[in-house]
Amino acid sequence: MSKRARKEMVEAKKMAERSSDILGRASKLLSALPYGAQREKLIDLLRGYVINNNCSMIVTPEHPISYEHKLLIRDDCNGNISNIVTEYLSPSYQEALKTQGSGMRELDEYRQALERSVYRREMADYPSYQAIEHSLLVNLIAQRISPQVIKTMNISDFRDFVKEHCYDDFVKYREQNGFVKVFIRENEYEFYTLLRENGVHPAYVDKLIANMHDKGSADEFELNYKGQVIRGPGFDIDHKNPVYCPNDIAMYPEVNYPSSLAIVEKRTHRLKHKLERMVTLEDGSKRYEKILLPRNCAAMLNFEHILVHDFNNPQRRLSVPQPQANNLIYLNKIDIFTTNVVLTNENTHNKAARNYVNKRGGRK
Repeated sequence: MSKRARKEMVEAKKMAERSSDILGRASKLLSALPYGAQREKLIDLLRGYVINNNCSMIVTPEHPISYEHKLLIRDDCNGNISNIVTEYLSPSYQEALKTQGSGMRELDEYRQALERSVYRREMADYPSYQAIEHSLLVNLIAQRISPQVIKTMNISDFRDFVKEHCYDDFVKYREQNGFVKVFIRENEYEFYTLLRENGVHPAYVDKLIANMHDKGSADEFELNYKGQVIRGPGFDIDHKNPVYCPNDIAMYPEVNYPSSLAIVEKRTHRLKHKLERMVTLEDGSKRYEKILLPRNCAAMLNFEHILVHDFNNPQRRLSVPQPQANNLIYLNKIDIFTTNVVLTNENTHNKAARNYVNKRGGRK
């Protein structure tokens, strides 16, 4: 490596460390600040920084979806079923579980009942649920849930039944086809390069990639390597379209398509969501301010370092977008603001302490 290249690498590392320090302090301050002018100012400064790095902010009408559909999206994305609310279970389904129907019925009756049910209308478009349709039919017959009951079962009924009787089959689909596994199958070299170029220890990168392939997990961990404890980044799955009010989609399952997802380093992910908010207008309507990742972003280590990939056309070569201006312009403003706010808070605390001491005649 030439002296010039080494110098550039050292400078880049210093810049990355400074960015991380400033954004870390800003994120902590944002969590601590009460709602008001100072908090809004900090949000605006941070938004300016992330937009400079090719994120964007959109303001969309709120289109809330039902609680049950939110859970379906989560089920399909995570490959597990949780939050079964018993109050949502229908009386006819609960009764059927206790009594179990009697008498033999034709297989076609069950097929027709399932075809006319809410499962077919609203659940089978989710790949995880579509993959277990045969298993579901077999178990409905085995548990003697009558075709009449199947036709009237609601989404919560089917979720409960799948969890109790088809869960192993349900989990298998995302174990093989979860987004983390899809991502790393198509981007292993690029992801390795992204982490190594940003100073992540090679042993940690190797273990993280192995976990992604084997377990579908990109969570952080500690690694004992030659007597040394090594730590590194972990990643969350980010829905580019908000789960609770998805917009611009033809059907809810699109929220979980690979092109609608990305993995984002956990601290960066938390900060991104802190910069989003719901706004209630004077007429009572609501607007959602959403931070969008850069176009075709598939992985984000931080706002300045991303990996791009077209899941709909994996062979397509894409260029990583560059910052629109020097990031120091934005980082310096954030640094100054956070320092001043901290000093102001400390001065306020010191003044209050002095007043307390004076009231007690100089006694602490």
